[in-house]
Amino acid sequence: MKKISLVILFLTFSFNSLLLVSCSEEKQSEKSFQFAGEIQKIVVVGKGVNRELGAHTVDKEAEINIIKNAMQNASITSKKHTDEGALFEIEVIFEDNSKKIVDLWYYPSEKVGRFYTDAMYALNSQAVPELIEFLESFE
Repeated sequence: MKKISLVILFLTFSFNSLLLVSCSEEKQSEKSFQFAGEIQKIVVVGKGVNRELGAHTVDKEAEINIIKNAMQNASITSKKHTDEGALFEIEVIFEDNSKKIVDLWYYPSEKVGRFYTDAMYALNSQAVPELIEFLESFE
């Protein structure tokens, strides 16, 4: 009888653990950033210390993908951030002419960055060096 109780307890615990893990994974995927559709072009505007860089239109697919790869599927970050203004404002224009405004920060020495649209997201770390190189080419 004791063995049966232990087996039932073990199976119940295992099922609950499995349920919690799958719920956690579902919540995590809900928090990742997704673009709303196909991107027609992106307008990058220098802000704060980059104000003098002005606006640059990005309409080549390869260049759009540099920005897209850094942001697509990015996770919400809970890390503290400073009150400093964004380095760039990214205006994403979709094929249906709808727009999304994104504020962007990056830190070249640490090769990390973040962006804000409806929440604060961490840039995809593998794509940050290429994004920094691309954005700094506007100087």
